[in-house]
Amino acid sequence: MDWPPFLELSVPVTLAVWVLLTGVTLWRSRTRLPEPGAPMTTPPGEEPPAVVSLMVNRWRSDEDAIDSTLLDLAARGFLELRQPGDDPAETTVRLRKGDGRSLTPYEQQVLDRVQTLSTNGEASLTSLAFRSWAEARRWRGKFYRAVIEEARHRGLCRPRLSRRTKRALLGAAVVPAGCMFATWMWTSAALHAGLADQISGSLIAAAAVFLAMYFTVELRWSDQSTPEGTQVAAGWLAYRAHLVAVEGVTDLAPADVASWGREMSFASALGVLPTEEALMRSRVAL
Repeated sequence: MDWPPFLELSVPVTLAVWVLLTGVTLWRSRTRLPEPGAPMTTPPGEEPPAVVSLMVNRWRSDEDAIDSTLLDLAARGFLELRQPGDDPAETTVRLRKGDGRSLTPYEQQVLDRVQTLSTNGEASLTSLAFRSWAEARRWRGKFYRAVIEEARHRGLCRPRLSRRTKRALLGAAVVPAGCMFATWMWTSAALHAGLADQISGSLIAAAAVFLAMYFTVELRWSDQSTPEGTQVAAGWLAYRAHLVAVEGVTDLAPADVASWGREMSFASALGVLPTEEALMRSRVAL
């Protein structure tokens, strides 16, 4: 039995159109970093290091956000980092009272991990590393989600696909799913299958196509910056240009936060500190 002309290419054509539409939508909604402008010698805003880290990383998860949070907690007195010898890998971390300011959920999450792994209130920096990939994935996922929520609350970012856009894409997904249903029905009829089998098989095929498109739309896409977020990011990139020019920043060890203060935590958030020597400098394997 010959295929009807409109069915023969209906599924691949409608799928290709939908994929193209979705791709264009995601491409247009991607975050673009602004030009930094002239270097700034002081932090341009009150954003915490974790938010700054994700902002300049186009809202994608980055371990600098975790490392800079731990350093910021030390700079604010919630933690104390000590290096007893010449090796930064021997650095220990001890719980302290802090500066009296309230903590965000992700900051408390870092403190909770230090407390859990501490003996008499102190732990080695290397002991904070996770022992399993699954545990690390869960912990980091919770951390990054909390940072994004704060950034959204500050008006710096928003979901990459709005509800209206998602509804439009899912509405368009009905077309290729419907074409799959019709194609499967025609194929089943050509094979002389029973009506019940035709309908059930067609529904399953159509549902499979629609679910694939549904999960594509509902993937945890990175956020996009708001106009205010783009403006704030420009300030932090200008501050990053200043930190890059500061002598000695790239040679700092974790315990140096006692003298450098929050400037060091922002240097970590902005990726100024070296990344290839995770535990030897200011990177933390959380």
